[in-house]
Amino acid sequence: MHIVGIHGIWQGNTNARKLSADWAGALAKGLRTHHGPACPVPPLTVAYYGNLFRTPSQRLGAEDGSPLVDDAEPFTDQEQAFVLDTLALYTPPGLDPDQLETETLGLGIPYTPRPIAQALAAADRKIGRDTGRHLLRFIRQVYRYLHHDIGERIRDEVLTELHRPEPRLVIAHSLGSVIAFDMLTRDDIGPGPDGLTTLVTCGSPLAWPTIRHSLGQDGSLHLPDGIDWMNLHAAGDIVAQSGLAAVAPAVRDELVHNGIGEPHAALRYLDKRPLADLIVKASTP
Repeated sequence: MHIVGIHGIWQGNTNARKLSADWAGALAKGLRTHHGPACPVPPLTVAYYGNLFRTPSQRLGAEDGSPLVDDAEPFTDQEQAFVLDTLALYTPPGLDPDQLETETLGLGIPYTPRPIAQALAAADRKIGRDTGRHLLRFIRQVYRYLHHDIGERIRDEVLTELHRPEPRLVIAHSLGSVIAFDMLTRDDIGPGPDGLTTLVTCGSPLAWPTIRHSLGQDGSLHLPDGIDWMNLHAAGDIVAQSGLAAVAPAVRDELVHNGIGEPHAALRYLDKRPLADLIVKASTP
């Protein structure tokens, strides 16, 4: 069995080889912690697309016309609506963002419209000071995948690994879980060759209504027949929130604890017991 990884955001300064090694190391730690030092570690490859989110100055030699994305780009009206609808999930009950002073936020971003700055200030009231600005970067990259030409390029980068012609298990973190679900449920892509048995999502934002609506999935989320789905969500992970069971009836939600420093980090998810148990079970003839 081969494990295919699909990473999340903020990976523009690494590469497929390093990510694959880092993920394999975290998986090995979990497998050998929970199943003994002799536990075999299946081969793993992370499908890499993070370079597409670099700015041209960071990606020397980029081909002309590459759909590079720069976080300093101005917001379109459509993106602003997407961001505001998503940030509404993080607004404390009864708080009107329009009444907040944005000067206290200290964003320093030249193209942040006032309504978004106010929504970020409101989110900080609920999830912690300065947390909103980090969430904004995440939301913008999700939006670009769903509504920008870069989405097609990302799917092209992931397709080869997703459609490996052998038994395989997919682990998708953060934005990667959106990409995996999107590709697996597209009529023109789908699971590919026989052998894809399991999807594991970690730190997934698929419960966000803005994402599900953009994917044309306003009802319950379902994978193609024959693919088991486990979702890991960590206490304190503001992206994953309370998991996916409320929107995906067939998913098996597993609450894990990744510490308080970086609860959304991929490597903290990859060494957890539910994932180790699943890999051992899937690898057993």
